[in-house]
Amino acid sequence: MKYSFIHQTEALTLCIYLFFGMIIFFILGRFANKIFYPKKNDDKEGAGPLSAALFALFGFILAFTFSMSGTRYESVRNIFVDESNNIGTAILRADLYPDSVRDAFRADFKEYLEARISLYSDLSDTALSNQSKQRGVAAAASLWKRAIQQSKLPNTFIPSGQMVPALNAMFDIGTKRETLLRTAVPDLIIYMLFILAMVSSFVAGLVINTAVRLREWIVIICYFLFAAFVIYITLDLGRPLRGLIRVQNSEQTILDLRQMFK
Repeated sequence: MKYSFIHQTEALTLCIYLFFGMIIFFILGRFANKIFYPKKNDDKEGAGPLSAALFALFGFILAFTFSMSGTRYESVRNIFVDESNNIGTAILRADLYPDSVRDAFRADFKEYLEARISLYSDLSDTALSNQSKQRGVAAAASLWKRAIQQSKLPNTFIPSGQMVPALNAMFDIGTKRETLLRTAVPDLIIYMLFILAMVSSFVAGLVINTAVRLREWIVIICYFLFAAFVIYITLDLGRPLRGLIRVQNSEQTILDLRQMFK
């Protein structure tokens, strides 16, 4: 499972760079202020509406990105619960078969479950993810082959009628989960958010009329820090399997399925 640079990099690292970038662009704006407006009473009416528009656009993109991240977080949380329910249902339906067949099914289910848990334990480890995916594919193939073989036997027609749909649902939700976790907030939107944050900082430095003293610097630094923190929360929300905001309760529903094999 490959991710772009922006999604491979931790959200905290990105926002630390953003914070210092906003400060640097603000300082550059102050230098531009001295060059283009050498006198304190120079007219800056043209830049005022532009700065307001930029900050409004920055707020709009931030709100849009937060909405996308929140939607993704909710979707990932729900699909964890759905997949755990589907796997649990299929495991229970193995009890409809005779003991020998049931044990074979449960062995394959256990391997499939462990592969699914391992697949999302560390998304940054591509080798581990690929290995876990292959384990899951092999276990799924074994489950399906056994279910088809049993469906051809006259004495297992009813259990097979229950197991085959359960396996179909389990495989389908697994594919849906993989597709969902491969998608994310588009890189272009995140880059646009970062660019607008720094451009807005530059324009803010350009249009401030008075000299920036220590008191003003404290306010400015607090604003930049808060803006970077809000963007960090926005990015972290869209990465529910790593970072501070995780779908831990939903992840636990799949981990709890291990209890079914004790």
